[in-house]
Parts: sequence; C-alpha cells; structure tokens
Amino acid sequence: MDATAPGSLLMGRLAERQADLERLIAAERASTAPDEMLIRRLTRERILARDRIAALSGTGMPAWAKPELPAAE
Repeated sequence: MDATAPGSLLMGRLAERQADLERLIAAERASTAPDEMLIRRLTRERILARDRIAALSGTGMPAWAKPELPAAE
C-alpha cells in the first residue's frame, strides 16, 4: 500500500486518535475523583478506533472467529 494512499492516512489518524484516547483515559483514572462514565465513553471510542484500524488493515476478524472451511475430499 502506498504511504500516501487515503487508507493509510486514515489508519494513521485513527492510530493517533487511539493513542490520544489512551492518554485521556489514563489521566482520568489518575485524577482524585475519576469520572467513570467519561472513562467508559472514552474506552468505547478507543475500541471503536482499534476496530476500524483492524478492519482497514484486513485483520478485522480474529482467526478463532472465522468460520472453518469444509475439508476437501
């Protein structure tokens, strides 16, 4: 895939967003009175970014979840 391809740019932006969300989650957890609702929302958003990266890279479904092909006879 070309480094300037739109998919790679999107994946880069998603990776940056995922890292930003991880930092925000860590900062909120470290606060004296963490907001659990905010942490859950940020975590869901981080997981969504991770899943979109996986889908774009073609690894959206783990091997264990893929249906098995019938054996050739």
